[in-house]
Amino acid sequence: MNRKLGASEQLLWLLAQTKPINVVLCATITGSLSIKQLDAALAKVQHRHPLLGVKISSDRSQPRFVSENVRSIPLRVIERQGEEHWCHEVEAELVRPFSSSEDPLIRAVLLYLPDVSELIVTFDHCIGDGLSGAYLIRDILNLASQPNIMQRLPEPRSCEELIPVSAGVPNTDAVDEDLQSLKTAKFNLEALQNRTSDKEIREQPGLLHWCLSPEETAKLVSGCRQEQTSVHGALCASFLLLIAQEASLADEVFLKCMSPLSLRNHLTPPIGEDFGAYYTRELTYHKIEPGRDFWEVAREAKHQLNQILTDGKIYAGVLKVSAFLSSKPDAIALRQYINDLIASELTVTNLGRLNIPEQFGLLQLRQLHLTVAGIAPLIVGVVTLEGKMFVTLRYLKTMIPSATANRINRGAMQRLLETVS
Repeated sequence: MNRKLGASEQLLWLLAQTKPINVVLCATITGSLSIKQLDAALAKVQHRHPLLGVKISSDRSQPRFVSENVRSIPLRVIERQGEEHWCHEVEAELVRPFSSSEDPLIRAVLLYLPDVSELIVTFDHCIGDGLSGAYLIRDILNLASQPNIMQRLPEPRSCEELIPVSAGVPNTDAVDEDLQSLKTAKFNLEALQNRTSDKEIREQPGLLHWCLSPEETAKLVSGCRQEQTSVHGALCASFLLLIAQEASLADEVFLKCMSPLSLRNHLTPPIGEDFGAYYTRELTYHKIEPGRDFWEVAREAKHQLNQILTDGKIYAGVLKVSAFLSSKPDAIALRQYINDLIASELTVTNLGRLNIPEQFGLLQLRQLHLTVAGIAPLIVGVVTLEGKMFVTLRYLKTMIPSATANRINRGAMQRLLETVS
């Protein structure tokens, strides 16, 4: 493989020059998963998906994905130390950088016991998105349980190359006056900031998680339909209201929430389940006042995201990134652009209901958690598998003390449960 990075891939690669931008998935697996089985499965998925066997060459002005002299996916095996061991390993994986010029941009960790293990897969965001990681976990477990040869897929094209020719750059500056006022409002996170001077602590993210049972998830879905909103909108609302409650800065606060949206079914041809970075980032804007109704915020988030789809703006973010990078910005302009593009108080990455089975031969996928490194103080990763909703909260200790993050996490879960009880 030897191709230029697309604009979205290049932006993520540039961002990772200052801090790792990693995607991490953790699968809890019951049944006997041997190291030999896993090694063989990793070799086969690397052969199947070209982006799992690349490094980045930046000798010339335009960085390129190249596959020459790239080693196999590294696997680190550790004895499993308990139910929460995976959280500590995932926190470390989030901030551990890749050597883009030497290694594959993916690695794996197995927390091993004979009857239960956690498989942690980490990759650089420039080669893949959250859905890619979920499908990759599925492929690995399929190959580990029933070894076979999987056909190598064609080299993936960049997201920009697959946007329909008819798509233009819409005018996204014409927004409602209310939204414009929210865009210019600045939410002061000072009340939430951790004042620690310990550099190691400040650079380490924290991780929290919880799960809704199939019955609870079904009630949430039903409640959202009744209230004419989405599960994604309800997730955004629950965390936004708790953030505002914890800040307690004034009678009202203005919050931005970023929602990565999949472009897979909007590209030509549709991507399906291939491995790659096929998404766009969209911001919603929320004025949170004391007593603001939960369902009102949830409907607001859904409405703003739906407007992007109905107004044909789904490609705007990707096309604007491409236009910006083509202007050859300097480091200062690039930093400002990235801050304007993705700066938010909250990011909610919701993969939705995945069509991935629990059973893989003698192996069973019991849990699947997703998290992503980034600059947002709070990033929520959500995966729904066999009716169960797994929620993972990553918070930055530079911004939010652990006690505050725990209150936000517990409060958001309780609010969701209360709304459908």
